[in-house]
Amino acid sequence: MPAPNEQSNDQLTHSVVMTRSSLFILLTVSVVSAAAAQQSVTVSGTVRDMETGETLPYTNVFIQELGRGAATNVDGYFAILGVPPGQYVLRVTYLGFHDTYIDIDTAILEGPLDIGMEQASMYLDEVFVTAEQFRMMKAGEAVSQITISPRDVAMLPSIGEVDLFRSLQLLPGISGTNEGSSGLYVRGGTPDQNLVLLDGMTVYHVDHFFGFFSAFNADAIKDVQVYKGGFPASYGGRTSSVVELTGRSGRNDFGAGLGVNLLSAQITAEAPLGKRLSLMVSGRRSYTDVLRTGVYNSIYNTLTGAESTQGPGRTFGGGALGGRVQGLGQVTVQPDFYFYDTNAKLNYRPSNKDVVALSLYNGRDNLDESRLTTNEIPFAGESGGTLITDIYDVTGWGNLGGSGKWSRQWSPRAYSNLLFAYSEYFSESTRTSLLERYAADSDSLLFSGGAGTLEDNWLGDFSLRLDNEFHLTKAHKLDVGLQATRSDVRYENVRNDTLTVFSEDQSAQNVALYVQDIWQLYPSLSLTAGLRGTWYDLTGGMYLEPRASFTYDLGSRIQIKGAYGQYNQFVARVVNENVTEGARDFWLLADEEHVGIQGSTHYILGASYETPSWLFDVEAYRKELEGLSEFSLRFRRGGAVFVADNLFFGGDGVARGAEFLLQRKTGYVTGWLSYTLAEIEHTFEGLNSGEPFPALHDQPHELKLVSTARLGSRWNVSATWAFATGKPYTTPESQYTLTLLDGSEQTYIHVGEKNGKRLPDYHRLDMAVHYRFPVGLTNVDIGFSVFNVYNRTNVWYREFDLSQSPYVTTDITLLGLTPNLSVRIDI
Repeated sequence: MPAPNEQSNDQLTHSVVMTRSSLFILLTVSVVSAAAAQQSVTVSGTVRDMETGETLPYTNVFIQELGRGAATNVDGYFAILGVPPGQYVLRVTYLGFHDTYIDIDTAILEGPLDIGMEQASMYLDEVFVTAEQFRMMKAGEAVSQITISPRDVAMLPSIGEVDLFRSLQLLPGISGTNEGSSGLYVRGGTPDQNLVLLDGMTVYHVDHFFGFFSAFNADAIKDVQVYKGGFPASYGGRTSSVVELTGRSGRNDFGAGLGVNLLSAQITAEAPLGKRLSLMVSGRRSYTDVLRTGVYNSIYNTLTGAESTQGPGRTFGGGALGGRVQGLGQVTVQPDFYFYDTNAKLNYRPSNKDVVALSLYNGRDNLDESRLTTNEIPFAGESGGTLITDIYDVTGWGNLGGSGKWSRQWSPRAYSNLLFAYSEYFSESTRTSLLERYAADSDSLLFSGGAGTLEDNWLGDFSLRLDNEFHLTKAHKLDVGLQATRSDVRYENVRNDTLTVFSEDQSAQNVALYVQDIWQLYPSLSLTAGLRGTWYDLTGGMYLEPRASFTYDLGSRIQIKGAYGQYNQFVARVVNENVTEGARDFWLLADEEHVGIQGSTHYILGASYETPSWLFDVEAYRKELEGLSEFSLRFRRGGAVFVADNLFFGGDGVARGAEFLLQRKTGYVTGWLSYTLAEIEHTFEGLNSGEPFPALHDQPHELKLVSTARLGSRWNVSATWAFATGKPYTTPESQYTLTLLDGSEQTYIHVGEKNGKRLPDYHRLDMAVHYRFPVGLTNVDIGFSVFNVYNRTNVWYREFDLSQSPYVTTDITLLGLTPNLSVRIDI
């Protein structure tokens, strides 16, 4: 048995040996790790349009041999970390461009890559058609994300304008039957629940011409990203969806485009201002105040068509904004109407790592229905004379906004984007009327009276935002951001000059902070987890919004995906149920008094199957809604008291459904077939006895077909067809009058079940053909489209005249067969 000292010495020797061994192992691992880290490289660079030099945002860059890749940011920059030494092929894909393949060797790779991509022609003048090349629309890598090509949608049929938002309505999950609105109804949401961003500035009103056209000129837009739900933590302030538009930033040589159709004309010019500075300017204006074409008359008659009653109980046609003047005679009003929008963007690159950009947008609609009429009263004596009516009726609405940003790529691992933005929405409607009666045998004024109506809404917000991206490792990308916004809202509704129906002047600030990690756990599994917190000063509350999503690849063709998220909204658009009196909606800030803070929770699960030529995609969703508001302005006949609290109703809702998409991605004939099965229910304590009822935009079935065909090198033919279940509406059942104790009479209307009836089913076919040919240094595109080819009579909504018994029902119908011609010249 060894002595104690010998045992201690042996233990000490053993410990020293173990310590040295451990240190050697740790040192070896460190050296190997360091060597591996030094040997692995970061593949980074910028992707551009080869022809114009513009950077391409959200481009996919993929290393085929490793099964790994990255997407470019808004400035077209990408970085793929931890690439082992070797030779690889980069595959670069972007909607509307040929797939690009780049051979790289990490041993000789020096600095960032500069990758140019070639635009794919919309005609067959190219030598080949690239396999797996998407056209017009592409389902994104993220859950419920879709990318749209503004250039390609110009080939689709249109009422009169190339319309980005009308094209978005052809996507699954977005209602495609709202002819009277370019706003998007996404998965049970309403247009005000969509966050619409143009170069970072919020756009509150997306319509021209009473909703028939969107307010965005496609010539000024480079990229469109749509998140139908489950959107990441970097976006907030809305409960339904996100539409992010990136404006064109100019090119490295001069270019211009001029277009004209039967409603408007537009011009776009781009030019470099030195080596690092470029400018894009675009403008569009209707000439409907000067020349009224058949397209204009068709649309305007849809809105203001004269009514002709055939007797009680009969159905007859009419319009949404008025009709004839009854009584002494019919007066035909020729309105003075026009709209315009302008875009400008200045882009400066002081270095290869920095981008400075200024973007401006201004759009306005103006309608003047003022008129002066004189009527001779056909009776002698006291009853005769002259009646003069002088009406001033002017409505204007639009958007004004600007943004400025500075972004910097600090290193392949770090990127920052600092943005300030101002956005303004306005809607002004003024109507005054003066009625004078003169004696028949003299100029004596026998009677004079007048009344006026004013509806004015203004919303402005100023935002400061900082977004940061950090590539921590090849498996983790961390996004962190901060946003501060001040919002101001004014609304005033005055009737009969002195009667204020509702008036509000609001201001609010909110500050939001978000963090999000994109974790590539395995080459086949990606997890995204984020948290957004917003402090809102009108309520003094902090609102937390957790977000999560995943994608899992089952082999090379099948993908499973899902998302969850909570969302809050602090501003709401309140729809005025009376569309005959100017502005149809107004914006208010959520104050928990008139309008509550809206909230929604998204649950999404889906799968896709993709081949080189086809894509089949399905997503099921459930959206729980709270804090909904409805505004009902009901005049009590015989009374003149309005209580604001009685005009607003609050409630909750749920939207659920499933979307199916079959897309032909490439070839001479491309397009998609989509079907949506959906249900939208709202519950308001003060409506329908507190029982759930279908929302006004609830359409259980919607089927859409989109197809484009390239015939030869100069012809392009396209067609779209949409079918949907009729929308719900509420019918009156009876009207009665009660005599009150003070002798006055009060009229009441008893209505049936809330939205208990449905309009006839909706369906419509549109077609277009384009012919493109060169003329010298220019390319000319002549397009002819037909809206509602088989002249389907689709019902917009129904009105009821309760002054007769039985009451008279009026079908307000939508646009019939309408042709359009367009010409475009590109230099």
